[in-house]
Amino acid sequence: MRVFLLLIFALILYGTALAKPEIQIQDPWIREVPPVSKMSALFMKIVNKGDTEDVLLSVKTDASKFVEIHRMVMEGQMMKMRKLDFLKLPPKSTVELRPGGIHIMLIELTKPLKAGQKVKVELNFKKSGKIVIQAPVKALH
Repeated sequence: MRVFLLLIFALILYGTALAKPEIQIQDPWIREVPPVSKMSALFMKIVNKGDTEDVLLSVKTDASKFVEIHRMVMEGQMMKMRKLDFLKLPPKSTVELRPGGIHIMLIELTKPLKAGQKVKVELNFKKSGKIVIQAPVKALH
């Protein structure tokens, strides 16, 4: 009986290990802004190839003092930004962060961002932990 219970426990642990999210970051980029601007935005595709949901909890970069996850929403005739506390990533899905939709705001830039420059960004996920990327800055046009 004891061996049987140990075998069931091992199978449960093995199944749980297989059911992890598998996060991939694709096409990250930051919008170049005029040197006087103190804000910019980070865009990318976040792919969860795994079998369970994951959650983007926070983002960090030395390029700005504050970083927030935002969603654009239409209220009446006005587009407005709303801060999100987190971003859910369903299993077997791609969540696209893009202009006019969900994006990462870089607030109070620490220095001007120029096209061609790469910015180190740390993404913190609930299950996948920390993923560090290099996001290129792209020109306005």
